[in-house]
Amino acid sequence: MMKPEFRAMDSSILSGNPGADKAALLLPPFDTCSPAELLAHFRQRAVDNYFPLKPGKAKHVASAAPILDNEFTLNNETHRLGNGFDWLHNPSADLEWLILLHKFYYARDLALAYDYSGDEGYADNWVALVGSWIKQVPDGFVNSQVTGRRLQQWLLAYHYFVPGRDCQAINAEFLLAFLHSIQSQALFLSRNLTPEGNHRTIELSAIFTVAILFPELSASAELLTFAQSELLANLRQDFLADGVQKELSTDYHHTVLKNFLRVRELADLNGVNLPEPFDAVIEKALEFSIYAHKPDGWLPAINDGDVNSYLSLLGKAERYYPSDALRYVLSQGKQGQPPTQRSRLFADSGYCILRSDWAERPYADGRYLFFDCGDLGFGSHGHYDLLSFEMAAFGRSLIVDPGRYTYHEHPSDDVNWRHAFKGTAAHNTVMIDGKDQMAYQCHEPVGPQPHAAVIRFESNQGFDFVHGRALSPRYEVDHQRSIFYAENEYWIISDLLSGCTSHRYQQFFHLPPPWSAPIQSLNNRQGQGVCLPNLLVAQAPRAEVAMRIESGWFSPEYGVKHAAPVLCFSQEGDGTRWFQTVLYPYRDDAPDIRIDSLPVSQSQHLATPMQAMALSITLKTADTVYRDCFFVSHLNETTEYRFADIVCRAKLLFVRRNLLGEIVSLQADAIESLKIAGRTLVDSIDKPVTLNYRPSPTTPTPSAVCERAA
Repeated sequence: MMKPEFRAMDSSILSGNPGADKAALLLPPFDTCSPAELLAHFRQRAVDNYFPLKPGKAKHVASAAPILDNEFTLNNETHRLGNGFDWLHNPSADLEWLILLHKFYYARDLALAYDYSGDEGYADNWVALVGSWIKQVPDGFVNSQVTGRRLQQWLLAYHYFVPGRDCQAINAEFLLAFLHSIQSQALFLSRNLTPEGNHRTIELSAIFTVAILFPELSASAELLTFAQSELLANLRQDFLADGVQKELSTDYHHTVLKNFLRVRELADLNGVNLPEPFDAVIEKALEFSIYAHKPDGWLPAINDGDVNSYLSLLGKAERYYPSDALRYVLSQGKQGQPPTQRSRLFADSGYCILRSDWAERPYADGRYLFFDCGDLGFGSHGHYDLLSFEMAAFGRSLIVDPGRYTYHEHPSDDVNWRHAFKGTAAHNTVMIDGKDQMAYQCHEPVGPQPHAAVIRFESNQGFDFVHGRALSPRYEVDHQRSIFYAENEYWIISDLLSGCTSHRYQQFFHLPPPWSAPIQSLNNRQGQGVCLPNLLVAQAPRAEVAMRIESGWFSPEYGVKHAAPVLCFSQEGDGTRWFQTVLYPYRDDAPDIRIDSLPVSQSQHLATPMQAMALSITLKTADTVYRDCFFVSHLNETTEYRFADIVCRAKLLFVRRNLLGEIVSLQADAIESLKIAGRTLVDSIDKPVTLNYRPSPTTPTPSAVCERAA
């Protein structure tokens, strides 16, 4: 083990430091205690006012072993530092590595290894690292949020080494230096808070923790008052009205939520009251988390972040914010009650989750699609991914957001990887003229930004439909994307691209690695697309649209990337261009599929895609044959359209028929009239309604259903 160096430099840490004076550091009567008495006091203090400590395990001993030799693996990059190393020197080209070194996450492994083994060497090492950091590093080094993170990790380790322990590595001189440093750092934070965002939340949480756990410190009362006041204001500022954290990152949403939950738990343990609005905002943030988690328990990495699961965090939240919906998700449908809405739009963020029934069994097999119809979000974590999505079914992600990979902009292999993962081409949307949706910036956006908005959202027992629009300052094209979730079974994505001049359009679908079988192209009869394990991606064949498989990347965690295929449909031209794509997930055997475009006429003239589009989708399995017809209008006013054997006035129509031509299901939105094969089914002129119809012995005709709804 590395020999600790702290004992040899106790006096040098404290000398010349006026804050080390106990009278300035501690309140009466502690300011008059001898160092030995202070050490005894903090060792004998109760620990029931801190989070429950988990016991150490053998794995923590293994994780701590390299740290004893000053070998640190951070962000999947390893560097071995010498004894007495310089804390201000970065051995990595990536600043994030140095930032993590100063955050001290590895202190947890040392503490838990000590708890498991009782070996004083782990405590010696922690003392040596903390002591040398105190000696070398000024408050606020790098930025304030690093200070906040470090305080959280130092206090976690402290509770394994000091209260209720007789750890010989901790002497009175070190304890005084430690107490002085945490007070100094907390005071620095209170005077240098990040203006807003997840960093500010972390910093305030750290201040609150120091103040509430160490009432003996002279500044604790002041710090606690400050933190309580600022935390509520920050909570209201940090979350949008729909409960989504304003940086619009699924990962950072939960980082912020975790820190506020830490405040809630510490307040509860220490008898500190928090204002009622605090809980109301947290409950809304938890609602988003319930919907954002995929049925397999993982989160999509929307904007900056890794592929994570925060179900354990929700488990902690359930203690303070119990709900049937939270219990249902945590138990995978075995307890509680499902959320009242199957699919959900979070209107302020522009995030929309379309999913199958919560009663799906097995629970993990549910179908799920996360649609990003929001702006870039506050700060620097937004990707150029307007109208992108992630999709999962049958326990696995089938179309993925590739993640973030790095914050470091220095090119490697002649590639700026920050740009490569942040750019539009790295997302499941349409790229225009090879341009990102905004001019690339490594950090916060500068200059004009793209804008996205939800135009319409409809969700009911029969279908889900969302229609969004994105505009970019980099080109004159208006991109509209609608997603229809049909029969609790599959999705139809319609992309409408309107421009005056000629443009090149590339539509991307990022696939996760590794595939267990080769990607197979559909034959000409079926359409244009591919058959993948558990997923069919298909479009009606069109001569102007080319398809190819490109090489891409997928990053499940920072610093790690895996080669992954990307399906790309492309076309170019002027005027209005479009893509219509069927995403059909399947469990075992892929159905035989056929996709055809249907010409749509309006007032005896062929309708343009700007007016309306229709598809015929034939699905054949071992047991059934369905012929589905899908129609969507893009005009605000309602007019009469004709396609196949259908005449309708509607914004949206889906008809499923069996092999005998019988209607199995009929779904419509804003429908006024409908004829199929010459038979009038709906006649509700000037009274548009939403229609969900599935025949059964007790179900009335579609027209009766429509009249009742009107």
